[in-house]
Amino acid sequence: MDDEPNMLFLSKTFLEKTGEYVVDMASSAQEAFTLLQHNGYDIIVSDYIMPGISGLDLLRTLRKQGNQIPFILVSCRGQEMEIVEAINEGLSGYLTKEGDPAYNFAMLSHRINQVVSLKRSEEGWKASEERFRFLYTHMAEGVALFTLVRDRNGNPVDYRFEEVNPRYEEIFQYTAETVRGRCISELIGSVPSLKECSQVVDTKNPVFFEKYLAKPKKYFTISVSPWLSDGFAMIFTDITRRVTAEEQLKETSAYLQNLLKHAGTPIIVWDKGGHINQINQAFQDLTGYSQDELIGKTIRCILPEHDIERLFTIIHLTSLGMHLEAAEIPIRIKTGDIRILKWNSANITGNQGLLRVTIAVGVDITRQKELEEENTTAVFQLKKNLAELAILNDGIRNPLAVILACAEFQDKTSYSRITHQVWEIDRMIDQLDSRWIESEKILKFLEKHYRIGYSGPKEENPGP
Repeated sequence: MDDEPNMLFLSKTFLEKTGEYVVDMASSAQEAFTLLQHNGYDIIVSDYIMPGISGLDLLRTLRKQGNQIPFILVSCRGQEMEIVEAINEGLSGYLTKEGDPAYNFAMLSHRINQVVSLKRSEEGWKASEERFRFLYTHMAEGVALFTLVRDRNGNPVDYRFEEVNPRYEEIFQYTAETVRGRCISELIGSVPSLKECSQVVDTKNPVFFEKYLAKPKKYFTISVSPWLSDGFAMIFTDITRRVTAEEQLKETSAYLQNLLKHAGTPIIVWDKGGHINQINQAFQDLTGYSQDELIGKTIRCILPEHDIERLFTIIHLTSLGMHLEAAEIPIRIKTGDIRILKWNSANITGNQGLLRVTIAVGVDITRQKELEEENTTAVFQLKKNLAELAILNDGIRNPLAVILACAEFQDKTSYSRITHQVWEIDRMIDQLDSRWIESEKILKFLEKHYRIGYSGPKEENPGP
């Protein structure tokens, strides 16, 4: 702003020639006010001496209105007192007119750069401070700023509160007004983690640790970071829920491990590759193998050698998300004998639903299978005996008929004796018939109540 048109033109031309500025001109304070109402500017450059309202008066008016736009005043020599007064009014800079116009314009450009850069830095710092303050105020973590307190020998003995955020107040039930300027020992009677905090101040390296604090009765992750020259920031993150969940998980895991260990039925755990992760005591007792002998090996090592591939294919289906349900799979124990087990399995998945391990519970049905075979053999023998009895009946009756016919041609004494013997044999045959009927009833009873059936011996495939 200047009341001399030529000076305005030269100033505008020189400044815009640098490519750094866009300049609007005003020849009076009133014109300057009009431009300020319609446009935004980084800085005002005004001559001190102006008709009507001077440059200094313009500055005063703007500052009273709360407008803090940077303001450079151009004065002549001999106006130093006015410049001092202007500085008190909030002047950003001033420039004294010299004889050489080129020098004056160069100095003006330099001074504009200084003032605008400083203003922008202040605005950036203020914006950063506001962002930090907003973050500090609204953090989910409790934050306390401390200054380390040392004794006469320079040894750390305490630390003093400088500031705390609202979350800290909520956690520890202390207001900022209550703690500000006081030492931690005044509040709780001790100085916790003094060594760690002084180490942060001395080394400027942050530390992290977890700790249970008795007053809020909660667990925290505590982060201690350097702050200023002799201070530190302590950030408290409440991890009580996580620690409680971990402890519950440990208890549950210990319970399941005990349950697995002391279960009376054989239990085995394998991963998706078929590698054995765990076996319980009942499994060890059944197979004769110890954990050290099986852990880490594939389940193939306990399958019967003659049928490994087929059985492993069945077991491998669990890696595809399937499970075993009353599946009869034999295993080979340490002695080489084969035991038949009926298996039921369940798949354990991770957080993302991926298979971690398969746990299978087996029931040894080897003796049951043996009893079934023995029952089948017994029924077969019973059937066979009954069939032989029927044949024997017919075989005995036929000769008896012949004897009886022959006896008719003998004397009376022989006849009576033969006849008596015939009837004795017939009576015995009647007894055999009675036993046969009883055996038939027994067989039907076994078939009905014990599901012991008999389908007859398998016929051998006749040759061509």
